[in-house]
Amino acid sequence: SKGLWARSPRPPSLPPPLRTRPPVVGPSLAAMHAGTVAAGAAGVSASWLFGYNKENFGYDAGMRFGRFTMARGFANMQVAQYREDIAGITGMTVTKMDAWQTVTTLFLAVGAALSCAGRIGMHGAAPPGWFCALFSGCIFMSVMFNGTSLWLSMHASLRAQCAATSLLTRKVRLPIPSMGQLDQARVFGSSYEKQEWRDIFRVPFMGNMHNAPDLPPVAASGPASSKARTPNAQDPLGEFGSTTRDTVPSWIRDEVVIEKGGGFPDGDWDRESPHEPCEAPDHFKLLMKAQEEWRDYDVYARISMCYGVVSFLYAVCYYAVGTAISELRGFWVMWTSPMVFMTAQALILRLDILKTENQRLPNVEWLGHAAPFFAVAACTLEYRFYFSAAQVGVTFALAIMAFFCHFVMAVRMLDLAWPATTPSGDMPEEPGKQWWPSSWKVPAGFSKNLWFITPPAKLAPGQHDLLHEMDDMARLGGGYTTTRRPRKPAPQGSDKAGEATGAYAGASPFKAFSVARAANLPWNLVRVLCFTAMLQWLFMIIVTSAEIVLGPETLLKPPGEPPWIRDTKMRNWTAHDVHHSNSATLPTSYRLFSASAAKYDDEPHGGDHDGPAHAPSAHGGHR
Repeated sequence: SKGLWARSPRPPSLPPPLRTRPPVVGPSLAAMHAGTVAAGAAGVSASWLFGYNKENFGYDAGMRFGRFTMARGFANMQVAQYREDIAGITGMTVTKMDAWQTVTTLFLAVGAALSCAGRIGMHGAAPPGWFCALFSGCIFMSVMFNGTSLWLSMHASLRAQCAATSLLTRKVRLPIPSMGQLDQARVFGSSYEKQEWRDIFRVPFMGNMHNAPDLPPVAASGPASSKARTPNAQDPLGEFGSTTRDTVPSWIRDEVVIEKGGGFPDGDWDRESPHEPCEAPDHFKLLMKAQEEWRDYDVYARISMCYGVVSFLYAVCYYAVGTAISELRGFWVMWTSPMVFMTAQALILRLDILKTENQRLPNVEWLGHAAPFFAVAACTLEYRFYFSAAQVGVTFALAIMAFFCHFVMAVRMLDLAWPATTPSGDMPEEPGKQWWPSSWKVPAGFSKNLWFITPPAKLAPGQHDLLHEMDDMARLGGGYTTTRRPRKPAPQGSDKAGEATGAYAGASPFKAFSVARAANLPWNLVRVLCFTAMLQWLFMIIVTSAEIVLGPETLLKPPGEPPWIRDTKMRNWTAHDVHHSNSATLPTSYRLFSASAAKYDDEPHGGDHDGPAHAPSAHGGHR
């Protein structure tokens, strides 16, 4: 075994294993690793916060410019609607006046024909003088009223067109933003670098350095708040009530607080708005002020046309009566003519006249409708077969009664045209109906048929005036022209401030109208016309009474002589030319019957026509 062991080789010895020492962790190395991790996390967080807030800034800037363009777009569309309002209201007056001018021109043309070529007495013996006074007085009254209506209509139409043009070209203009306003609304991307660092690296859901604007207090709910409260003036800051946060970034403060008004550091500003929520737009106020310049022209053109038509129906009625009795000898036709024309006259006045408490002589126009019937009764006695002195007196009494009826009708015309205010207050604004303020002096009798409308006194619930809101912002120190930094003054000729109310600044362009002449000039004209008509009929009453005493004398020609037998060249005045209605014989120069006894050259036997061969029994009268 020794030998075995002696023969066995000795195994090689292995090197001893290496023994490592545990690492020694010191304070400097741990801090280095922690700082690296913190710096990386801070960098990543800062980069994310920077990008997050920059993205918010860019989004807010885009929304800001979009809101500006959209707001101006809505404002432009609203002002375009305002321009349509002006064109529509003034265009209604122009259309009415054009219709009045057409109607009155036609009546003037027919009146001229009746007073000249179509006058009664052209083809036969003329009617008595008092009847000619009735016919001529009415036809020329028609010309007077219709001519005045034509002139007033022309004035109203031209003034309405002038007002519309002046408002559309000088006052109511589209609020197109200037280049300066567009630049002010635009925000550069580099502006983000100038923001507060707290806003640049603001952590989400954390507060900002700027406080949100103070919102108006919310009305308390409960039994005490159940009563209706008067709405306060609209507050531009109320639009910021869509959020509940207490702080906002600086750019939101610039947009919402400063640009919408009241963004002052000390908070000392007046929250009261200069405009009420339902206040009428400025163009409505200007248009209503301008309407006062042509209102009376419009109203009294309508009234004058009505009076002209009434007088025209009188004249046509007398024309029919005179033609029927003096030329056609239609006795019963004469009696039926007034029924037709006076019925039409009464219906026209019934359509136009409204019974009110302000009228001093209500229903007396019915006496005016009876005037032609008194004239017909007088003609019945005038064209009698036998003469009677008593009937002559009754005839003159009936003629004077007809004159008196026309006098009463003229007084009634003055009563109906008298302007008055509405003591009961403004009429209710109803769709499709006329409206004007109660302070306007308008004839109450025609108040339902003037077809005059003014702009509304206030906006309906749910309607808004963007120009008033822009004006409120500007007056409270806001608007897109307000900046946190003072701007350089704008050069002359450019838009200095871009005020939203610039289109409505300045005095009214219609001030010169009221200075040049009184606004109630049309009423004064119509009043003069009514007094003229009254004086005309009063004069005829007086002179007819004098004619009864003195006798109806004709100094220029014998009565009832047709124009084609008048010898106006070879006639000398003598005592026989003075002819009375009660004269037993005709004047010696009266040729109505002697004209048939003239000598003609074609007679076979010649001689004088006074012979028996030309007596009525032989030849039956005239050749």
